[in-house]
Amino acid sequence: MKASTPNRCPATLRKLRPAVLAMAIAFPFSSVLTHADELSDLKAQIQLLNKRLADIEANQAAARAAPAPVAAAAPQQASVPEALKTDQQGSPVETSVNPVTLYSNSNTSLRMYGLVEATISHANNQAKGGATATGFQTAWFSGNRLGFDAEHALGFGKDWGMPDLKVISKLETEFELPTGNSDSPGVLFNRDAWLGLYSDSLGKITLGRQNTLTRDFTANWGDPYGSAETTLKEGGYSNVNNFKQLIFYSASPTGTRNNSGIEWKKKLDDHWVVGLGYAFGSEGNGGSGPGGGGALPGDQSEGSSQSVSVAYNKLELGDAKLNFNVSYDRGKKADLIDQAVLVGGNVVYGPFRWNAGYIHYTGQQGVNNSAGTRTDTPWTTSFSYLWDKTEFDLGYQQIKGKHAGFSGGGTTLNPFFGNASGVTTVADGGKNSTYGSVIYHADKQTDFYVAADYFKVTGNWVVGDAQGNGALFGTGQAHNNETEVATGVRFKF
Repeated sequence: MKASTPNRCPATLRKLRPAVLAMAIAFPFSSVLTHADELSDLKAQIQLLNKRLADIEANQAAARAAPAPVAAAAPQQASVPEALKTDQQGSPVETSVNPVTLYSNSNTSLRMYGLVEATISHANNQAKGGATATGFQTAWFSGNRLGFDAEHALGFGKDWGMPDLKVISKLETEFELPTGNSDSPGVLFNRDAWLGLYSDSLGKITLGRQNTLTRDFTANWGDPYGSAETTLKEGGYSNVNNFKQLIFYSASPTGTRNNSGIEWKKKLDDHWVVGLGYAFGSEGNGGSGPGGGGALPGDQSEGSSQSVSVAYNKLELGDAKLNFNVSYDRGKKADLIDQAVLVGGNVVYGPFRWNAGYIHYTGQQGVNNSAGTRTDTPWTTSFSYLWDKTEFDLGYQQIKGKHAGFSGGGTTLNPFFGNASGVTTVADGGKNSTYGSVIYHADKQTDFYVAADYFKVTGNWVVGDAQGNGALFGTGQAHNNETEVATGVRFKF
């Protein structure tokens, strides 16, 4: 309050000045003789008051002329390198849904993510006599996982015309929720263990264990649960159910993931995506874990694979959009060649999506192909509809094979997956599967679902079902049909 008083005094005193002067003039006439001393004192006080008024006015004038104070500058935040503004696929990083950041500095980041899914199911024909099984099973939709994404911006990329150039790496392990066991005992990062480079102009190059290239491209039509468009991200089919076997036509001699793999993927523009893949033979002792990881001495091509894929996204069909791709896959195991051509895609119209695909596969069997070449012609179609937060899915697939070989346990071998050099018995047949699900997407991280599937074999096809029962009765068909109903919850972080 005191600080503001000088601002009010000058105006008040200016108003009082005439009255004071009038009193000073009039007073002497009333008492000139008797009050001469008092008049002298009054004049002195008036002079002092005038001086104080002048000083206050001068100070205010000086304050008005002085420049306004400068606000303190806000602290400067370190700029984020261009390379760290996108994820490992080149998509802008969305901080609201970003995985947990474990470490970050001006040019390096390490993030942790995971997925946990619990499934309880009931299935018939699980044992001799048609016995049923009810309880937990390995997750129906997605493998439980814990992973780490690392990225490091490379400053010299600017000199090469690639300001977003960075080193990328992914380490991902899978576990089974009912027991906590590792999905692959003795293997820590069984899902992913790779190192690579990324920039928008270079594309994505990855070295190490990773999905087969074909699996990533065909995932948008193999079932209705993958993304509609083909991206640079790893993906690929649902997890453990009675229709997932279609994924093996996108596999390699080391399964649905490549060991010792090299892959290159690139978005050419908003529509075209291309990819090349090669996996060195990994049957030798070059690696320290089970199964080695290095080339087989004298035959570096053993266990190798080659693949090429081309995709086109968002072809406009009126109000609908078409996404489709074509892939070629080739692998060598025990000097036997497996090959597959895969064509498929989907059409998206508002909340509706229709997926379809066709595969032509050939595989040599027996020593020096003594058991003859197997030919499979599977196809699939599926539909999905999203109503608010609830998703409805329905699918059908038909696997049909001619001259398909049997394993030593009496089941029909999966394509690519396994060594067909020991095949001596072949047969024609197939497996037809129908499935459906209702998924409630509570939010971006949590899903609740009910799902069901049914399969029936034809001809002399012999199945080992999704829960690993195989040929329960020795050589010959274990069972020719099965119905499974499941419910569960899936949480992503």
